[in-house]
Amino acid sequence: MSENIFRPNGSFKEAVCIDAMRIFDSCSAQDCLEDLTFVFSTEDQAIIDDAAYIKTQSIDVTDVNFGISPVAFNQGFYSVDVTYNFRAQIEVYNGDSTPPVVLYGTAPFTKKVILYGSDGGTQRFVSDSGLVTTQESPTTGCACCKSLCTLPTASVSLVEPMCLDTKLTAADPETGERTVLVTVGLFAIISLSRPVPLMVPVYDYCVPGKECTSSSGTPCEMFEQIDFPTNEFFPRGLETNGCMNSCNNVGEQRES
Repeated sequence: MSENIFRPNGSFKEAVCIDAMRIFDSCSAQDCLEDLTFVFSTEDQAIIDDAAYIKTQSIDVTDVNFGISPVAFNQGFYSVDVTYNFRAQIEVYNGDSTPPVVLYGTAPFTKKVILYGSDGGTQRFVSDSGLVTTQESPTTGCACCKSLCTLPTASVSLVEPMCLDTKLTAADPETGERTVLVTVGLFAIISLSRPVPLMVPVYDYCVPGKECTSSSGTPCEMFEQIDFPTNEFFPRGLETNGCMNSCNNVGEQRES
């Protein structure tokens, strides 16, 4: 479906109804991941232990895993755990004129952000996949309001990671193994989106205007940032809009 929108100057732009993933919230992150510990296979670790010095040739992200969970007492907000899996190409030198040995090590890093993802209480089916992941939402005052809550979709866009520093530690007194520490610079945009039908014109690329807030504080500090749920301590009246009225409406429809 489309329509032509005429403007006073005679030009027009086509407006098209599309089924798109609307980004409800996003943030940009510029993280300096200092001294990430990279691990190697048993055979490669033996080569690392005998190395004179090492160099990091390149670093890339091989996989990203997401964990999404609703934030208590903040309807529509979600805690997003983004776990990056890095792979580093390491050149190992023995101190003589022989060519370096190329090894590959891996390291994970998890970043947590809180973003707004709106609410979704419908089940979505498409022809080329199954049911979208659903999660049962917590009760909101009465059992009849308990329903399935469709989680938003998390995504992350990355540029190529930067190697800022590489260290080779001394041998551990107990195991005799040496550790490879790499400092990585990472630029990313993390987003939460949902599929919606939209009538849209085309303007320009969208870039988030805020930075990601990292939850690096203690659990108690995070708890103190949550607003006190005053309304949860008082019974709702019949005239109060919300879950109780919705339940009453459902009951009236069933009786009719």
